Amino acid sequence: MQKQLTEKSFFYHAKCPRWVSRDVVHGAHLDALESLLIDDSVLPEVHEGLLKARGEYEAVRDEDTDDAFQRTVALMQSGAQTIYGAVFVDGHWVGRPDVLERVEGQSDLGRWYYVAIDIKRLHTQKSVRDEHKLQGAFYAELLERVQGVRPTSGYIMTPDGTVMRYDLEAFEVEYRLTLKRIEAILAGEEPEHALTTGCKASPFFAMCLDEASSCDDVSLLNRVRQEEIDELRAAGIDTVLKLATADLATVQSKMFSISDDRVAFLQRQAIALKEHVHDVVEPVEFRASDVEIYFDVESDPVRDVDYLFGVLLVETQKSGHKQATYRAFVAETLDGEREAWEQFAAFLAEHRYAPVYHYGWYEIGVCARMIERYGAPEHAIESWENNFVDVNAALRSRIIFPLSFYSLKDIAQYLGFAWRGEDVGGVNSIRWYHEWLESGNHAALQRIIEYNEDDVRATQVVKEWAQKQVAGGGLSWRALP
Repeated sequence: MQKQLTEKSFFYHAKCPRWVSRDVVHGAHLDALESLLIDDSVLPEVHEGLLKARGEYEAVRDEDTDDAFQRTVALMQSGAQTIYGAVFVDGHWVGRPDVLERVEGQSDLGRWYYVAIDIKRLHTQKSVRDEHKLQGAFYAELLERVQGVRPTSGYIMTPDGTVMRYDLEAFEVEYRLTLKRIEAILAGEEPEHALTTGCKASPFFAMCLDEASSCDDVSLLNRVRQEEIDELRAAGIDTVLKLATADLATVQSKMFSISDDRVAFLQRQAIALKEHVHDVVEPVEFRASDVEIYFDVESDPVRDVDYLFGVLLVETQKSGHKQATYRAFVAETLDGEREAWEQFAAFLAEHRYAPVYHYGWYEIGVCARMIERYGAPEHAIESWENNFVDVNAALRSRIIFPLSFYSLKDIAQYLGFAWRGEDVGGVNSIRWYHEWLESGNHAALQRIIEYNEDDVRATQVVKEWAQKQVAGGGLSWRALP
């Protein structure tokens, strides 16, 4: 029996093509929460709450896939305005758009046809990710096979009810190429391996890492792009060791699209990996301040709530001693997000001149969403606009670590920092929050708070360590054997 091709296949392929092939052999074994998180979906009750606010709708609730498909077609033929939980089946293709909406226009159904809408919690309210567009193109093809008309637009609805349109025709070539690759993988073709950041999202990440490590694959370099990997391999540089020990000028002469500076940087990465030491390319500078804030957010995407805004306030005394105080602004209920945000925003306004250090882009996006949703004091907005500093971005091009990934946990652990729990992570934080909401277990809430505190303290460790480094530090430039 041929493996199903679904809308999630496009997400898997975008993150790691081997995810598609390994899912065929091993099965992904994702629980309900993980399945929602991997492609920015939200809980069914969020879906239905949105639809009820928009008016009446018909729902497809049949558990059997074929029965659900027949119910979907019957509702489309009857001209239902809004259909929730639609299912399409065509051979080994199975598509499950969140919503179908009737629009005016001639089709095999009559003087109407349907477009597909997925409900997603986007990382930014202003852009639709490519993998979501690919899913939309897949729905459009399935819709065409039922109604005889292919929609030219796809839609994403965010949990606040905003509907975003994207052009499917402009994405047609990319869709066809991706569909062809996925079909080939499902038919047994093994995609070429490359370790990417997307592999981390996969339940098969450990297998990806083991495979790359076992052959010293050049994709072990941090944030090396696929086209760079292909060009290096074409030049005979397919391992980290080969790049580390190669004559730089010779490698540069063989590259067509990779700049000389980029090749030199990649080689420094390779040497750092083989030497197992860091390499300071240039100093990392942060502005001096007697008051600093380290900031981290905990979110539950499937319920569309940002439930903890955690800060570490570090004040330098005249004696030089640093006093660090942790505070957590927590939404103890789903209705408590606004209050937690307003408390945090007031804290920001109170310390409006302090730099606010965070790790990665996520906190910036959350604050933008909260400001749009609830507003904030003027001084808090000024702090968000002027004082937020992404520690990851500040050090990424300036310090090379002997690591394939530069997440906060990867780098902080390299520097010796340890989290209090062994099972800490964003997904478990969400599980603990669900446990707290459902049972009122204070131990679960405390685990979230401790995890968040460890995150902001780890950010402080990384920032202060980076600030002390000098150019040329860490790496001894001896020849590798």
